Amino acid sequence: MSNEIAVKIKNIAKVYKLYDNPIDRLKETLHPFKKKYHRDFYALKNVSFEIKKGETVGIIGKNGSGKSTLLKIITGVLNPTLGLIEVKGKISALLELGAGFNPEFTGIENIYLNGTIMGYTKEEMGKKIPDIIEFADIGDFINQPVKTYSSGMFVRLAFAVAINVDPDILIVDEALAVGDDLFQRKCYFKIDSLKKAGKTIIFVSHSGNLVIELCDKAILLDAGEIIYIGNSNRAVNLYQKLLFAPMEKKTLIKEQIIKTNSCENGQGKQIDDEQLLIINNSLDIANDIDSEPGQEEYFDEGLINTDPIIYENMGARIFDYKIMNFKCESINVLRFGRRYTLSYKVEFFTNCNNVRFGMTIKTKTGIDISGAATANPGQGIPFIKSGTILNIEFEFVPKLTSGVYFLRCGVVAIDKDNEIFLDRQIDVIAFRIMERENSLMNSLVDLDITSNVFEIEVS
Repeated sequence: MSNEIAVKIKNIAKVYKLYDNPIDRLKETLHPFKKKYHRDFYALKNVSFEIKKGETVGIIGKNGSGKSTLLKIITGVLNPTLGLIEVKGKISALLELGAGFNPEFTGIENIYLNGTIMGYTKEEMGKKIPDIIEFADIGDFINQPVKTYSSGMFVRLAFAVAINVDPDILIVDEALAVGDDLFQRKCYFKIDSLKKAGKTIIFVSHSGNLVIELCDKAILLDAGEIIYIGNSNRAVNLYQKLLFAPMEKKTLIKEQIIKTNSCENGQGKQIDDEQLLIINNSLDIANDIDSEPGQEEYFDEGLINTDPIIYENMGARIFDYKIMNFKCESINVLRFGRRYTLSYKVEFFTNCNNVRFGMTIKTKTGIDISGAATANPGQGIPFIKSGTILNIEFEFVPKLTSGVYFLRCGVVAIDKDNEIFLDRQIDVIAFRIMERENSLMNSLVDLDITSNVFEIEVS
């Protein structure tokens, strides 16, 4: 990754004038003393950050937080009210459906139109058209007006154009959610190849897993302000903590996130990096031990995660979580293929209906590997009385490649026909799978794959 800056945003603000009545706009325009009839609405306020060349950055936040406005300012569709923006390189953007396309033009004509907007000649775009048509894969509809396209066909063409014009900076705003699964896989494979080619990518999505998987870092927006910028896994966890918090605690949690952001960026190092450093040091120390055949599982003090994400509880509290072996010993260094038990307790502070418990195993970059719940939605424990304490156990057999993984725990209940989290705790347990001698695994999970190689007789 280069140290060269691809996008620099400094103190950006975007202000809109809101009027209670349409006539107020005219009154304000004609008033001799310039009386103010509007109120200012800040879609973005005091936004500053830098994106390096070759970085993939996610932008997350609830609807109305300012994500799309920010992307439009970066692409030049909107001008900021205040602040400075510097962009180095050619931008290709896939914003909301319809942006940059004329519905009366055919697919081919819109390809040329987009090429002209980006500064390409007709001859240059002509050389790119075969690749665009092949990627879009919409058949003869390429010669039909795009107003006849389904939303899926439209996004196929739009993405095919966006990634085949050799951009320095690719911007994608949630539009891929419209495509089918096979096309989405095709798109993400292409995005991955652009990352490897050193392109800068700005990615907006409501899918936390996608942001974690694709992005080097993430920006969390709320009410037009950046409240966190840093490690994508941590950003997504903080966003979800804020999103699912009870309304009366959202302001406090937002302040805590801003404080966390100030501390981390002020120190110049992410807390996640510090935690992973501790974990990796522990891994190095134990390498010689792990290679010994028959080494038993044990508890490593260096694997204790001192910085989990704890959601605000809404009627229950998870505590006393641990992984145990068959001797009921608490451990966090595990052997491949053995059976273990995740145990945690839950205390209820209110009467709860239709209660379920869950667990998820994630990689250290935040990708879900596996998980389970005690029941399907709507089929949980019918009623749990306030004051009850339950012990929850999940048995599992980790057939995972050697490395560090994290566990999250949760408890949900149904309240007024909606399932809500009573408590949710992220990355509360870190554990490591020992090295295995002579293992042929070359990915994350062992699916008991066998192989055969034999010669075919040629007559």
